[in-house]
This record gives sequence, structure tokens and C-alpha cells, in this order.
Amino acid sequence: MRAVRYTGAGAAAEVTELVEAAEPVPGADEVLIRVGAVGLNPVDVKIRAAGVDFGSIEYSPLPGWDVAGEVVAVGAAVDTPAPGDAVYGLARFPRAAHTLAELVAVPAADLATAPAAWSVAQRGGAPLAVLTAWHALEAAGLTGDASGRRVLVLGGAGGVGHLAVQVAKARGAYVVATASPAKHAVLAELGADETVDYRDQAALAALAPVDVVLSTVDEGVPPLGAVGEGTAVVTITGFPEGAEEALRAAGASTVERIMVRADGPALAEVAALADAGRLTVLVDTELPLAEVVAAQERLETGRVTGKVVVTLP
Repeated sequence: MRAVRYTGAGAAAEVTELVEAAEPVPGADEVLIRVGAVGLNPVDVKIRAAGVDFGSIEYSPLPGWDVAGEVVAVGAAVDTPAPGDAVYGLARFPRAAHTLAELVAVPAADLATAPAAWSVAQRGGAPLAVLTAWHALEAAGLTGDASGRRVLVLGGAGGVGHLAVQVAKARGAYVVATASPAKHAVLAELGADETVDYRDQAALAALAPVDVVLSTVDEGVPPLGAVGEGTAVVTITGFPEGAEEALRAAGASTVERIMVRADGPALAEVAALADAGRLTVLVDTELPLAEVVAAQERLETGRVTGKVVVTLP
């Protein structure tokens, strides 16, 4: 089978190659998937460039964590899914998973039935990003009916951000999102109640306090005016030095960095939202496996709206 392999640390064009690899054999609690699509995420390019573990995230010369495709075989201990089922998932994260290949063996617990309403590219692009949004909002206490609560998403048009906007909105929250003006119309279509130019300091300073802040941008710090008594501030990237103390001084009750984890049951809930027409995935770029270098380079521009996805026939 074809698979992507890194020859070392460095730029995508210098260290990425397609190779022939042995087909995996599923273990007792695993599922063998014929891969249809794999989403790329910032961690994918960061770990490739460094060539070493990224914190607790395991580096491997055989990359990939997101996956969507068709089940072709199951282990002896697996009842569901079954061969022929369309599934999607975040495999093994933060351990190496090797999903950028034609076939991959994945723990059954990491998978869910794929949303019928989504294309294969959307299914492959969603798992890491939507679970990051899901777990971040969960950490901020935004679960169940969030009617009347205000949520600020920094980086609302990115891979995680555009999904966080929709999940928060599906739970009934009033959602404010930051993005460049060119992306405001897209965010409004996704349900954002307000959109703010992330470079407009006056507009940011005028934001009223919110209940939840989710930062999806590197060292993104919310305007302190948006942080009031009891605001939960969650980041997926980290804060610059001194920011946590300033946020707590402004009244934040929670200041936390979270990391996503494999979570099949949450993806089943995501699929229900998708099939009810309440959640979609924006695919910025869709390229075949042979163009995986171009896909990584597109992601590294930092100008992506939604997800970059690698597809397989």
C-alpha cells in the first residue's frame, strides 16, 4: 500500500515522500479502514518540521491522525463497526497513528459512524478539529443548553474556530468571533452573532464581557474588557508570559490550556448534529495523496479558512 513517510525534520518538500508499506493487520480491538480522506492540522506540520515529539504528542516518520473511510475488516473483539460501514475518527491521539496511508488499523473506540450529510473530505477533515472545539467548550463548562451565555471565539474562521462557532451556537449560545473582514460573511453564515476584525483594537476593546473565551490562535489573549467575573478562558495553544495572571486579575474563573484526545462517543454526537443540518465543515483545500506536500504547504500559509484535506481514491 502507499503511505506517506518523513525522512527527517525539515520543510515538507525536503522530507516528505510516498513509499510502499506493509498493510497493517488489526488487533483484537481494532478496525482496518480503507482510507478515503485525512485532515491536516497545525500539529501535523509542526511535528514534521521539528522531527521530534511535540510535548506529549508522539512523533513518527509515518504521519497522520484524522481519518475517514470504509471498514474492510475488524478484530475478534469488535462488535461495531462492521465491514462496509463508513466511519471517521481521531486515531490514537496523542500516540502515533499512521493514517496518511491507503489502509490503517484504528482502535474501534476511537471511531464513530460518519455523518451521512458530509462528503468524505469533510469527514476526514473534521475529527481533530471538532473534538478540540468540543473538549475546549466542555472544559469551559459550555455543555447542554447554553441559552443566554455569551461565547467569544478567537480565530473563528480557522479549522477549530469555525467548528467551535457552530457547536456553541447549536447549544444556544450567543457567539462572537474574531477574523479578518474577508471572512465575516462566512462566519455569519455559520451562525456567529457578531464578527470582529482581530486587528481592530477599538472594536476589540469595546466588546462586552462574555461567559466563555476560546482562543484558537497562537498566544491569543482576549481583550481584558471581554473578561469579567466568572469568565472561563480556554486556549488550545497556550498564553504568552504574564497573560494568565492578567486574566485572573480581570475576574476569569478558569484559565486553562487543553489538548484534544481520541473520543469516539463525542464524534457520534457530532455526527448527529451534522445529520440534523446544524454543523458543517468548511474545506479550504482538497488534494490527492500524491500532492500531500502541496497540502502541507497550503496549511503553513496561515491563511486557511476551514480545513486542508488529503483524499485517496
